[in-house]
Amino acid sequence: MKKQIVVLVLLAAALAACGAPAAEKPDGTHGPVYFDSLNVLVLESFPIQLRLVMQGNLPTPCHELAYTIAAPNAANEIHIEVYTTVDPAVTCMQVLQPFDESIAIPLDGVPDGEYSLWVNGEQAGEFSYPG
Repeated sequence: MKKQIVVLVLLAAALAACGAPAAEKPDGTHGPVYFDSLNVLVLESFPIQLRLVMQGNLPTPCHELAYTIAAPNAANEIHIEVYTTVDPAVTCMQVLQPFDESIAIPLDGVPDGEYSLWVNGEQAGEFSYPG
């Protein structure tokens, strides 16, 4: 009997761990992104062009990559929020979906200076503008 209770408790804990990731918003439409690498590329042009190259995994094949890019703040930091979107009504295979994505960082109207690029709260790189 004691073994059966232990097995049931372990099974319940395992099932609870299979739920939605803690990073998801309560509406269930936003999910996390799992990065393997982030690279900031400064393209040799005038004015410079900036690209963020991201590689990693989405939680499932049903999740789609999304992002928002904020204008530089007073500390010359450009913050990018990268997340996934998903239709909560869709049933999807629970397997990681690899991705390799490159996004252009708009620099129109940005004054000359030293900048840092932040992705989901972590610094991804630094660059000088106009280069």
